[in-house]
Amino acid sequence: MASKGPALLLLVIAATAACFGATLATRRQTDASIPQTPTDDNALPVDRKAARKLTAVPAPDWLGERAFAHVKAVTAFGMRHPGTPGWSRQLDYIDTELRKAGLTPVRDTWTDRKERITFTNLHATIPGSSKERIALACHHDTKCTQGHQDPENNFHFVGANDGGSGVGLLLALAPVLQQRQNKASIDLIFFDGEESLDWRWGDGSRALFGSRRFVKRHRDKLLLGEEPPIRALVLLDMVGRTDLAIDEETKSTRSMREILWAAAVATGHQQHFFGTAQGASDDHVPFLEVGIPSVDLIDLASNPHWHKSTDTIENMSAASIQKVGEVVLTMLPAVEADHVVVPTAGGLESGR
Repeated sequence: MASKGPALLLLVIAATAACFGATLATRRQTDASIPQTPTDDNALPVDRKAARKLTAVPAPDWLGERAFAHVKAVTAFGMRHPGTPGWSRQLDYIDTELRKAGLTPVRDTWTDRKERITFTNLHATIPGSSKERIALACHHDTKCTQGHQDPENNFHFVGANDGGSGVGLLLALAPVLQQRQNKASIDLIFFDGEESLDWRWGDGSRALFGSRRFVKRHRDKLLLGEEPPIRALVLLDMVGRTDLAIDEETKSTRSMREILWAAAVATGHQQHFFGTAQGASDDHVPFLEVGIPSVDLIDLASNPHWHKSTDTIENMSAASIQKVGEVVLTMLPAVEADHVVVPTAGGLESGR
């Protein structure tokens, strides 16, 4: 009998630890303040036959044309990787256009010690009923096509779609979102340094400089109580090709992909979405790594112009950008309902 005492004690301790672990796991599943990690089935394609019912939100008729005009303006600056004259001119252009929309842009400029390259992120916030934020983001830099060992990788590249289209759409959406009754505060973010400095992606160690910087600073400020949380990210990467074909990007949070597909169906644009499913390492990855639900709108799998000299305004379409703009505006109410706590007269209201 005496020999069973220590064994019984260990059993009690183990059971108590298991119970505590289960309780902690339950809290992590239900406490909205604790970031959630993707489940194992996150990469599974969404069920297209069971699309969530969303109400289409129309975009102004001029949205696509105005976004297209912004793309024309920034591509006229030429190559826009960090340190080029076009990069500086584009930053000033984004800053000016956001101010025209009544926003106050904030620049974050830093020099990467290892690369010895200076980068600049730029963002502006549109206040909503809640201080909690939803981020709409893109990258503003273009692929560096100079100084590579392989001569085939050195050419004039203006990145009309890969870089320009996201910038154009975010700038065109700014005045629309200013007039919208936003439940969440909306962050418009223009990341720098998304493109890999190496020609090939490799392990991505020389890419995503801006988004990694932004997320780290956000988490630091969040822990110090200096800014409200970002609850979700909608990333706009390549959204303007004439033959628009937005992938189902499988690293994206599955519930956010479900909202994206539902919005495409609601607007009648589903033929341009989810024809191909594949993962992409993009600016949403740092957000996913800290548990922020994110979705990447990217036209990559069937894109013949990606990182080619043919990624020009001639292969872009205002109609394509208009469609994506309508889908994004239709997504927002569902993203807010699922992820944002809105203060009301009687307390808090949340779709979570």
